[in-house]
Amino acid sequence: MFLTKIDIKNFRGLVELPISFDETTVLIGDNNTGKSTILAAIQICLSRVLNKKGGAFGEYDYHLKDKDEQPADAAPIEITLTFSESRQGEWSDEIIRMLQGVTGIGQNDLQIVTLRATSRYDDAIKNFTTSVDFLNPQQQALPGAPSNALRNLQRLVPTFYLAALRDAAREFRSGSQFWGPFVRALKIDPTLREQIEGDLASLNRQVLDAHTAFDAVRQRLGKTAGLVPLGGGNDPVVIEAIPGKVFDMLSRTQVMLSGKTGAHLPLAQHGEGTQSLAVICLFDAFLEAQLAGEYDADSKPILALEEPEAHLHPSAVRAVGKLLQGLDGQKIIATHSGDLLAAVPLTALRRLCRVNGAIKVHQVVPGSLSADELRRLDHHVRRHRGHFLFSRLWLLVEGETDEFIFQEAARILGFDLFSAGVCCFKFVELTVSHFIKLADQLGIDWIVVSDTDPQGQKYADAAKSHLGTRTEANFIRQVPHGDMETFLCVEGYGDVFEATMSPQKLRQNPITATKGTPAYWESVVKRQPERGGKPERAASVVEKMETVGAGGVPIFINRDRGASHDAAPPTPPGIRVRTMAVRRIKRPSAFP
Repeated sequence: MFLTKIDIKNFRGLVELPISFDETTVLIGDNNTGKSTILAAIQICLSRVLNKKGGAFGEYDYHLKDKDEQPADAAPIEITLTFSESRQGEWSDEIIRMLQGVTGIGQNDLQIVTLRATSRYDDAIKNFTTSVDFLNPQQQALPGAPSNALRNLQRLVPTFYLAALRDAAREFRSGSQFWGPFVRALKIDPTLREQIEGDLASLNRQVLDAHTAFDAVRQRLGKTAGLVPLGGGNDPVVIEAIPGKVFDMLSRTQVMLSGKTGAHLPLAQHGEGTQSLAVICLFDAFLEAQLAGEYDADSKPILALEEPEAHLHPSAVRAVGKLLQGLDGQKIIATHSGDLLAAVPLTALRRLCRVNGAIKVHQVVPGSLSADELRRLDHHVRRHRGHFLFSRLWLLVEGETDEFIFQEAARILGFDLFSAGVCCFKFVELTVSHFIKLADQLGIDWIVVSDTDPQGQKYADAAKSHLGTRTEANFIRQVPHGDMETFLCVEGYGDVFEATMSPQKLRQNPITATKGTPAYWESVVKRQPERGGKPERAASVVEKMETVGAGGVPIFINRDRGASHDAAPPTPPGIRVRTMAVRRIKRPSAFP
């Protein structure tokens, strides 16, 4: 059984957020958009801490609407989790027996279980309290739910949370969640255990006989027996250089990994990346070894992982991505890694963003993209490692010259596209419609820049067909004078293109237009070599542009026309995006 949906109200920074889940779900979005909060809500509601006396939530878990509000005055936390079959008859008779009295029939005649945890301050007892209810399909509390229903649900969907800050020294301690069960699994034959402990005692004596520095310490500590009763025995003080009991020895077990010299070093002495990867592998070993023995055969764990890519080299990130795919159970992952995004389908993404102060979730809605469109876009994400999916705005341009010129012009103007969340790339690798559809589904703003030649007009018309009620001027721009290269010639960089004209083309078709006119520059561009040369010409233009500075950037690229979208800007006030008509980056108020 899988968690299909969670509704969160007044929990930490989230006022109200519904979000659905697949078997694998990847959460992306800017910092402080609620990714970790979602994972924490799941972990709290499906762990035994939910039954903790005094409530399962801390004071700062309550949403404080302003700086003066106190946790005791805050609105109640309400977290609702819905579990469902993925097909009729999926749940076994054992699952239905364990959840008897709390199941219902949802959409498509699938069985569902809905759990709600509510936490508030109780004035009567002067303390925070948490109540747990099972709901019917109409979201009403089920009266008389069996007392063991929550425990049974937690057994069927055990939840394991792995935070981004993975401290190997902490995770490999004997009392840790994942390492501890291996250490405590003491299943040694009593006879063999007695023999091992005898050998340990003998070895301990050999070590101390060779290292006599402890003799004086033992004699001084022996005086304690005359002051404090220490029990029977002829030797009240024993020094152990080696643990004398098997369980004690196991509790001190440490992982050693070979270093570059071949010497085996404790895990804590290795780099952060190695430690982080070791913790993830320990997590994998725990799931494989422990779940089968401790939980029911029908149990399917929920694996909540925060930034599994932390501290890892990109090659290691891709390896971890494959490892995560092989883990059993439902996986909910928060990440900032494009390499990990490239390992999952676009339908698994949930993009969180802040709109007018509230957090919204965007995803690819089933049916919004055809199977062929999804296939092509998934391939594009894998090819480009998904980095553009983290952007706030896509500047979709027609060709490689446009892509290079816009990016370099922004740099010359002193504007960092990357920091502003703007990704500029050419759309002709697929179609402009592919990218617009995906952007609208994921809540990513977009602007299309096309040429004014016949093909460019087709691109612009295709973009217009996706506007709906949105204002065309905020989304579509066309380069004056035809294409980008002709535009650059007209704007003062024609000498770059004159120097690279094909002599053969000039002989066969001399230029007759008056020099300096748009028609002349169009002729110059048409007489460029058929293959190659575009990147070099664009680079030469940028070199000349850079010698002039901001004044060398054509006005079409360097302008703020004052047009704006309706929602709050994702960039700080005062940051202006001068890549042609981007103005201030602001999102449309709604996406279809």
